[in-house]
Amino acid sequence: MPLKVGDVLELNDHRAVVVGICRSSRSFQNQPILYTTYTRAMRFAPRERKMLSFILVKARAGQDLQTLNRRIEAATELRALTAREFRMKTFWYFMKYTGIPINLGIAMFMSLVVGAAIAGQTFYTFTLENLRYFGTLKAMGASNSLLFRMILLQAVMVGIIGYGIGVGGASVFGYFASGTEAAWRIVWQLPLITAGVVVLICSLSAAICIRKVMRLEPAVVFRS
Repeated sequence: MPLKVGDVLELNDHRAVVVGICRSSRSFQNQPILYTTYTRAMRFAPRERKMLSFILVKARAGQDLQTLNRRIEAATELRALTAREFRMKTFWYFMKYTGIPINLGIAMFMSLVVGAAIAGQTFYTFTLENLRYFGTLKAMGASNSLLFRMILLQAVMVGIIGYGIGVGGASVFGYFASGTEAAWRIVWQLPLITAGVVVLICSLSAAICIRKVMRLEPAVVFRS
């Protein structure tokens, strides 16, 4: 049941009243996040040998962050990180100690293999079904370079249309899924990597089709 302002919680036999609700950043864990004072937190949570996970520090305007980190480490003998370094440390923790990269990697690899197989087979089937027309063009005097450019143009158009539909559809779905459990973030590197994969698939498919057309004899058109 969603909490409301004024609801009462019981945390380790201690009473807590909800006085506000905030929108926090989505994380990999599903545990709720509670904000309270340090004194109350010490009452709610059982004491441990290590009381804190980290301490948030705000630097003064114009303060060099690396210099501040060295001063904190010298004074406390604890590790000091900037916001970006803390994000990257968290990122590599999940990459190294959890099964997330393996599961996502297998899913992405299987999607790539299936997508490449379907795209390549579809494009190759299109070429086989139109071999007689390529043979007719050859019999009419069309050069191999002209046929090469035709197939290459088809591969480029198919790649552009497929890439546009795929990335556009994913962006629209992600826009409407924002704020839900299915939300995700599209970084700028992802469309570039996707474009490279599409270019690779189209290039391999076009190369196979071009090889088939280049070896085609024009006489095949006149066979019954």
